Amino acid sequence: MRSLEDAGVLTWKIEGTNERAEYHLTEAGAELMDVVKGLGDWGQKWVDHDITADDVDPKLLVWDMHRRVNVDLLLPERVVVQLTFYGAYKGDFWLVLERPEPSVCMNNPGFDVDVFVTTDTIAIHKVWMGIESLAECLDDGRIESDGLTAHVDAFLRWLKLSDFAGVKPAGISA
Repeated sequence: MRSLEDAGVLTWKIEGTNERAEYHLTEAGAELMDVVKGLGDWGQKWVDHDITADDVDPKLLVWDMHRRVNVDLLLPERVVVQLTFYGAYKGDFWLVLERPEPSVCMNNPGFDVDVFVTTDTIAIHKVWMGIESLAECLDDGRIESDGLTAHVDAFLRWLKLSDFAGVKPAGISA
């Protein structure tokens, strides 16, 4: 991040009442968005989709997930989702879903959990990238969810997939 800041691609500011630092694209960084999107589309189409333990990064995945929550569909009250990973990576993360902006916690935020999601690390990465369907992973037990039915169903609607999930693979390996 420091090298991107030094290159003038992004800057960081302390914002909000919680005074957390957030990165923002500069004008130069914004002009790179089409390039980044194009590289992502290309990778989704042409790169091998056989995701292995070496390919997964749950911290990055959960960060990306929180950025892709459809805030307009969130309930008026806060909903806390605990994601428990097993398999290639073991650990817990929490999504605190509230308006105006959802957040990610690497440690228990201390709120009551409304939705529990237990997932095979590789399976949820494949769902996120649009390689496998969520329904298939729920059916075969690689992803399980628990909590009030209304909250579980809503969570599955709030979460949009990766920006690149809609790009169809070309069917070849790189």
